[in-house]
Amino acid sequence: MLLLAVVTACVINGDTMTGVLRQATWLVVAVIVLIVVQAIDMRLPQPRVKPVTEPDTNG
Repeated sequence: MLLLAVVTACVINGDTMTGVLRQATWLVVAVIVLIVVQAIDMRLPQPRVKPVTEPDTNG
């Protein structure tokens, strides 16, 4: 059923199956890259930021 929907959408939009597969491939690559970046980000130590205290300038 899903394959039929993809083929119908391609016929309506005038795309080729090759174009759809190419876009799907780039989508999968982008999702994998995002997952890898998030996994690396979770493993890196989080920086500890000290609160900034402004000097008292009122005298």
